[in-house]
Order: sequence, then C-alpha cells, then structure tokens
Amino acid sequence: MQEAPCQAASPSESDPSRLAPSPAFSNTDEANGTAAVSTPSTVSRGRIASTWDILDMELLHHWCTQTYKTMTDVPEQQLLWQTTAVTIGFTYPFLLNELLAIAALHMAICRPECETVWHTRATELQSLALTGFNSMAQQVDESNCVVVLLFSALVGTHLLGDRSRTRALASRSDYLDHLVSCVNLMRSVRGLVLKNHTAFLLQSSVKALMITRNPVPPYEGVPSECRKLTALITQSDLGPSSIEAYGAAIDRLFWLFDLAGVPSKPHDTPRFVFAWPVQLTDEYTALLNQRRPEALIILAYYGVILHFYRDAWCIGDSGACMVRAIDAQLGSYWSQWLQWPMKIIASS
Repeated sequence: MQEAPCQAASPSESDPSRLAPSPAFSNTDEANGTAAVSTPSTVSRGRIASTWDILDMELLHHWCTQTYKTMTDVPEQQLLWQTTAVTIGFTYPFLLNELLAIAALHMAICRPECETVWHTRATELQSLALTGFNSMAQQVDESNCVVVLLFSALVGTHLLGDRSRTRALASRSDYLDHLVSCVNLMRSVRGLVLKNHTAFLLQSSVKALMITRNPVPPYEGVPSECRKLTALITQSDLGPSSIEAYGAAIDRLFWLFDLAGVPSKPHDTPRFVFAWPVQLTDEYTALLNQRRPEALIILAYYGVILHFYRDAWCIGDSGACMVRAIDAQLGSYWSQWLQWPMKIIASS
C-alpha cells in the first residue's frame, strides 16, 4: 500500500471542540469489578467531530498498533495503554489528544522523512491537551484521578521524547532548565493524585500501572560508585533541612536503582523511570530550582538511570545530555562527584 505524502492540517482543524466524549463509564468496571472513571457533568456526550482529519486517524491507528507497546514491557500494562486509556480518552478529550501527541512523536522516529509534520502535530495536540487538563487539575477527586494519572504519565514521556523542543535549545544551560522543568512537572503527579488517591487507584481500572514491589534498604543492586553519593551530604556544610531533603532524594534514587535493576537489566521502554521524580519532596525540588550543586549532582545520578534507558525511543540520549549539562554547570570544583556519571555515559 502506498503511503500518503507528508501533509500538515490547517490550524482550524486543531479546534478543541473537534473531540467530543463517548458515553460515561459506570462506577464499576464490569469486566473486573474495579472502580472506573465517572464522566464529569460539564462534559457533554457525543461522537468524534467530523473535523478529525486523516492524520489524526493515522495517529490513533499508530498508537493502537505500535506506540502502546513502547510504553511498558508488561503485557497487562500494554493492554491498558492500548484499550483502557483510549476508551477513557473518548470521555476525556484532553487525554486522547495527548495520546495522539505521543503517537506523533513516535511517528517522527519511525518516519523521519516526515518528522516536521509529526512534530508540528504533536505540539498542536499537546497544546489542546494541556488546555483541557489544566481546567480539570483544579479539582482532582476519585471521579477523575484515573485520567489525571494517565495524563501525567504521558506528559513526562512527551517532554523527554520531544526532540524538536530540545534541539531548539541554544545551550546546555537551557537544556538543564528544560530538564528541571520536566522533573518539576512529573513530581506534580504526587500532589495531584498519589498523595490522596493511591488507595483508590490500587482498586481502579488502571491498577496495573501502580508499582506494587517496594524495595527496602539496603537496596541490593545499587552500584558501589553510586553508594558513595551518601558522602556528598555528610562532607558538605549543609543545614539540617538540606541534609534531610538530599538524604530522602538519594534514598529514592537507590530505591529506583533496585527497582529497575539497572545497569544489569537494560530497558527499551520507560517503565519505572518516572518513579523517582514523583517521590521528590518540596524541599529537594526547591533546592534543585535554586541550582544548588548538591541537588544537581543527585540529579546527574538520575541521569545515569535515564542513560540505562536510552534504548527507549522517548528517552534516547536524555540521560547523557543531562549529565553533560550538569557537569558544564558545576565546573571543576565538583568534578569528583561527577566522575562516575561521566564515565558511564562516555563508555557507551
């Protein structure tokens, strides 16, 4: 079959009203007896608008046949992204727009000859998605926490996977600002959903996405070079609150090394990789936003984890770029703490 030529849709076709929701979910998923999503009373029911163009149809097909498999290597979770998330997206159009945006970014990888078209569509779709999401994020409860969780996971994937956005950054400092923004956004999931609705989500239609294995100290499998990171806070002249904030971030970093099994287990999907940002404390993110050296060094070790996920299309060289950007930011005084991260990205 001959592929259609690369062609962008007109701006008028990117109208938020073009997607209307499908009938509401009941409070219980009939297939498995789990809690499901309720339709907000402010959203009318209906069908997809006729202005949904051929590119969007192609993106939906690409998501349902290809992209969903790249979100995780767990079959149950893959099925959730392929079917459950899409079905929920017909009730919550902003979620469907973000699904299509991720598919567009993936399509740009699969069909690089048309990458400009797909990157442009991804940006348009995410803009529409964020507009709808921001209005809902003002009040998150059990009726919508499922869709908020799904959307937040997709936005993290989008931010790391959007090569067109990172290519436009003029310097490593700009790239570091971009990465810190990514971390802050992914961490917002905790405040919106995980802090108050974890118990509900564990019984919901997306319970397969929730991490149930919980490694405990001393966290087997953490590289010995990484364990030396604890000396960073004991050898620095820090106040008690900073020591506590950095200690918690390092603990969660070791937890993720154990959970993900890196470096011995390579990954080609982003499964687990966003589990560290969502657990960061307000105190640590405040120090990170101030570009405190210790906060950036800890972030560089997270960059090593990202580097071990480089076979995932949405991550690629993000980890290596993160480590190099932090190394350039801090200079020689802090170089001893970055020797291992720099060695890891240089050796592969």
